[in-house]
Amino acid sequence: MIKKVFLLAISWAWAVNSHAQTINDFFDEGVKLQEQGKYVEAIAKFSDVVKKDKFYHEAWYHRAVCYAEQKKYEPAINDLTEALKAKKDYFEAFLKRSELYLTLNKQQEALNDLNQILRLKQDYLKAYEKRAELYLKIPDKKINAYNDLQKAIELKTKNPWVYNTLADISLEKGKYDDAIKYLNQAITYAPDNADAFLKRAQCFEQQKDYLSEIKDLTSAINLGKKDEDIYYKRAKAYFEKSLYENAMTDLNVLINQYHSKKYDVYIMRGKSLSQLNQAANAIKDYTKAITLKNTEAEAYYLRGLEYSKLGKTKEPLAIKDFNKAIELSPNNSEAYLKRGIYFMNKQKYTEAMEDLNKSIKLNPGAEAYFYRGSVLYEQKKYTEACLDLKKAAQMGYEEAKRRQAEVCPNN
Repeated sequence: MIKKVFLLAISWAWAVNSHAQTINDFFDEGVKLQEQGKYVEAIAKFSDVVKKDKFYHEAWYHRAVCYAEQKKYEPAINDLTEALKAKKDYFEAFLKRSELYLTLNKQQEALNDLNQILRLKQDYLKAYEKRAELYLKIPDKKINAYNDLQKAIELKTKNPWVYNTLADISLEKGKYDDAIKYLNQAITYAPDNADAFLKRAQCFEQQKDYLSEIKDLTSAINLGKKDEDIYYKRAKAYFEKSLYENAMTDLNVLINQYHSKKYDVYIMRGKSLSQLNQAANAIKDYTKAITLKNTEAEAYYLRGLEYSKLGKTKEPLAIKDFNKAIELSPNNSEAYLKRGIYFMNKQKYTEAMEDLNKSIKLNPGAEAYFYRGSVLYEQKKYTEACLDLKKAAQMGYEEAKRRQAEVCPNN
């Protein structure tokens, strides 16, 4: 009798193990089919599993994923619900169901699932990240998103999206130091993310840290982020650091490769050429800028400056450009100043005084005081001349100091 019972027990155990192994085999085959993208076949395998064991939560989950890949969201959600019935703390199922609810624009249901995860496990990092992502889609919930992102950092997330998003929030508030701090982390965890380098470059630009901006823009370009705006920003940063040849290289790329027709590009290249003592080429670029936008006083003024460098034969062209600049921008103090200097050199002192007075009225600068003092001296108005030269000298104009010492010994 005992022997018979023993044999029955062995037989029952073998049957159970055989049955369990069969279910596991079906499940493993389903996973392999799923990985191969054969979702219909995989669904059939997972269906066999849950028919035999409705508490096989992983089979419900994987069948849901297959349905989701086929964009069959309602059946997928139903399967995830079954998975959660089988395993109350199945966090992956909550996350997936929340994701699918979002796909169906059911934000509250998605939020409920994420909240449930955090009720069950308060340090579940992925739930904070996903809830932050959801909050960002809901009006007036940005502070909630910010708090969840900070919690993710507290839990030592390595997700670059978290740091990039916090950087975006900081940028919106003009908190560039904070944005840089977050972007440093984002780049640490995703060093091939060109957009993070571009954002950090934007911060450095605002802080006038042009060398750091150049470095980040170069990194973005090396990572394949090449467009007109990036080359223009780097050219501008080079120009701000007086690296005119580097600026020229980027500006040439814009003009020769991107066929840029932007006024600002030609103006910047003209200024760079001017700094490199290439007046004739600078004039060509300012002329091109004028053809692109002929109502801008700046281009005429700058071209006039270059003509004035080329000697007396070009002076009529210079004065013509200064006249045009003043016509287009009557409050252009620099144009009045340069035209006043031209009149002074031509010994047209009345016209020179008129322009220099206007320049000083618009912008009382040292150079204008110096030249007005020089004109007054030529008009033999020595007391007034010395007052202007003294004023220019006090403002740090070195030539005024020398001139004052020569002609105003008592001042």
